[in-house]
Amino acid sequence: MKIGIAGLGLIGGSLALALRDRHEVTGYDNDERARAAAKADGIRIVTGLDQLVPADAVLVATPISAIVPALEQLAARADGAVLLDTGSLKRGVVDYAARAPVGARIVGGHPMAGTTSAGFSAADPGLFRGRAFLLVPTARSDDAAMAVAGLIARDIGATVTVCSADVHDRAMARLVAGPLAAAAALAVAGAQAEPLLGAAGPGFRDSTRLADTPADLATELLFGNGADAAAAIGSIIEGLTQLRDAVERGDRDYARSFLHAARSVRSELG
Repeated sequence: MKIGIAGLGLIGGSLALALRDRHEVTGYDNDERARAAAKADGIRIVTGLDQLVPADAVLVATPISAIVPALEQLAARADGAVLLDTGSLKRGVVDYAARAPVGARIVGGHPMAGTTSAGFSAADPGLFRGRAFLLVPTARSDDAAMAVAGLIARDIGATVTVCSADVHDRAMARLVAGPLAAAAALAVAGAQAEPLLGAAGPGFRDSTRLADTPADLATELLFGNGADAAAAIGSIIEGLTQLRDAVERGDRDYARSFLHAARSVRSELG
């Protein structure tokens, strides 16, 4: 297939590297340095978003705030190309698809992979291998468009799960925004460990990894789905409050039960 990729950061760059051996891949980024880095790695580059079409599919891997504007620009001239975004929020994409041109073919996508690094220099063709790739049908998703999206996901080594935008965004608040907030709060609290903060072992370092997420991306993840993110943070606070109260009253049985439940959930991740 002929595949265009808009956005050549960690996700878009990794997609380009993962797909180029099986497909004809062309990339675009509004940052000249990103274009140059991708070109130096052998990716065919164009200098305008519109130049990604005609194509069989265009993957929109831009920052969250730029996804719908990119879809709007592409949909007007896509000529049958499947437009597949890769953002971590889906209601905005689904809302746009409902008012998109009748001939547009739009599928929401979210590869469940990433790191706290950013930019094409962090791109890794193996980033998606064995990871879930969530697909969200829209009002402009026909069966053939879903099949193309599924093929792309499988070609990068991911496994496909289909869900609605509402299910996706509620879940991501608890699997992405909540952990991000918890890691940030834990990192801030960890400053009280000075002068021994630097001696922190892998437990603290692993638990605060998401606190290293670039601030602009972290802010988008928290505020792009504010109501669900706030609910997720509230659930974490409630759990911490229950555990704190058990510690304060010396209730080892409750604490043990709480920790056992937590370990049981964690074990489901494999």
